Amino acid sequence: MTGLELVFITDPALSDKELESLQKNIKMSLSKSEGKLVHEYVWGRRRLAYEIEGNDFGVYHTWYFTGSGKTVDELQRQFGYSDNVLRHQIVKVEDLDTEAAFMQSLIPPKEERVEKESSEESSQPKQEPEKDVLANSENEKSDEEEQIEAENQSESDKEESDSSAQEDDSESLEA
Repeated sequence: MTGLELVFITDPALSDKELESLQKNIKMSLSKSEGKLVHEYVWGRRRLAYEIEGNDFGVYHTWYFTGSGKTVDELQRQFGYSDNVLRHQIVKVEDLDTEAAFMQSLIPPKEERVEKESSEESSQPKQEPEKDVLANSENEKSDEEEQIEAENQSESDKEESDSSAQEDDSESLEA
């Protein structure tokens, strides 16, 4: 049996019961086609790179399993029937445990996710920081302009001193 990684994105509007039912159906298809689920991760609700079927967000799931070509065919057939799965991809992997450990390192523990989500919801972006950023960028521009002016002034002062020194040299030669 070959080690495989399955990543699929489900509709974020699914209720918990609907999501459980979908996952149960996929697991049944997996076991009927002689596959064995080894690791299962829910990566969570994430923003999609582009809109899919009117959704800007999706819930990412990653499963590691063993199976054959028959297993892959059956899973792809089941995903084709489901309107709740936005996208899916099955990839062959060399070492299931190594890949699963890497995926686990990407997913924060559940306590951290809950804290992060609650802090993001409670803090809403304010207009003042944006104004501060704009003001800072304008200040940086004016600082850069002042530096350029100072450099130009120092260059012109240097040129004036050079030209006055040349005049002094020419006067001393004439005398």
